[in-house]
Amino acid sequence: MNEKDLSIYKQKLESMLLEIDDYLSKTKDSAAAVEPDKGLGRLSRMEAMQDQQMVLELRRRKKRQLLEVKNAISRIEQNLFGKCVFCGKKISSERLNVFPEVQSCVNCA
Repeated sequence: MNEKDLSIYKQKLESMLLEIDDYLSKTKDSAAAVEPDKGLGRLSRMEAMQDQQMVLELRRRKKRQLLEVKNAISRIEQNLFGKCVFCGKKISSERLNVFPEVQSCVNCA
């Protein structure tokens, strides 16, 4: 992979880092525990707890994606980006364009 392509992927990944950090900071309050409140009815409280659980799951996925993006940036710096971590073959550019943080080829995924 040439330097220009690596630079483009690194920019994409850094942009993804900013988006993920922004999402995590914006949803921090939504993930807080639902306080027992006398003003909420039983169904409203259950709905609020379901909403909280959905936010927690989305945050968990974003945190995992954050680690994958940081790992991909590290692979760029180590000159390992674009190679499958399992078989060592080249990851297709189509796959990297959609998921630049991916670390395995389609066959190994």
